[in-house]
Amino acid sequence: MRPALARQMIPTALAVAAITLIIVMSPAEAGSDAPSGERTVPVRLGTEQNWSVRLPEADKVVYKGEVIQDNSNIEAEGIHSIDVLYSLAFVTGKYIKEYGKDEELQTEADKVLLPYQTALGNFTYRELVQRGLNKTSVGGSKKWVEFNSPSVAEWVVEVTPSFTLTQDQSAIVLNNHIAIYAPGAPSEPLYKNLIRIVSDPRNEPDPAGLWMRGGGERLKEESADLFARSLEIAWREIGNASRKDDPARPKTIRYRQGKSEKMERAGVIDMRCNRAVIRTLRGWLMSVPLAEPREDATGNECNNKLSQNLVEFRGNTFLP
Repeated sequence: MRPALARQMIPTALAVAAITLIIVMSPAEAGSDAPSGERTVPVRLGTEQNWSVRLPEADKVVYKGEVIQDNSNIEAEGIHSIDVLYSLAFVTGKYIKEYGKDEELQTEADKVLLPYQTALGNFTYRELVQRGLNKTSVGGSKKWVEFNSPSVAEWVVEVTPSFTLTQDQSAIVLNNHIAIYAPGAPSEPLYKNLIRIVSDPRNEPDPAGLWMRGGGERLKEESADLFARSLEIAWREIGNASRKDDPARPKTIRYRQGKSEKMERAGVIDMRCNRAVIRTLRGWLMSVPLAEPREDATGNECNNKLSQNLVEFRGNTFLP
């Protein structure tokens, strides 16, 4: 495309993006079931109830490098700019990709993944989901089904997990879009939300050596741990009362994302083991390591075992 014509089309792309951003942040959507995770009927899965995880359509697990940019204002509203740009891409199409800077930023950020290509190149969603299911304790038997498999007469969890490696390589961030369908109701999810899990930062002089230990086994296990946590949080969320009854008032939460400090305006659902489970202003859920250690935390309480972090959710409190 000629440069002159390209310059003429940029305002059109920006206008479409701005309109779509208004739609994304509209009050009507903020109060709807899909983005907010609002639920009205508590559901507790018994040990006799089986459930399945429907695999994403893609085969390979999506990993990206962390994009470093000034998005503090957007984060305060619970929206991260690079995620918004990707969400808008379906409307603005090639305009954002061709003229925006997000693709260039992401390409540059993805260079941090170069030491991990041998592990990520063969890391499929089948492997990730199976590893994660092995770490969960909700309900009875669990299995995964293919993306295009017919509906089954049991609980089904649709997942779209993607991972981000921080630029200092000390932490991994999971974004998992989750939808839970009740038996016999495959067209309307009982619960739908975005759950973000930020791993505890690793203080290692050679982070690539740590994650690639055992041929990338540490990287895959950490990814599966985060995925399992997101499933557990989602199940315990729908076992809670209506979101309208949540007493948590928004406050500024400071947390660690790798060696950097981030802020999120959110209500606290639970706080323990130097971590917090929070609900953002848009209703999304996050599990994050706190920037300042709690004074009452003990070494035994706050070890890094997944079993210490996968907790029961009763009422508005996570209990061990």
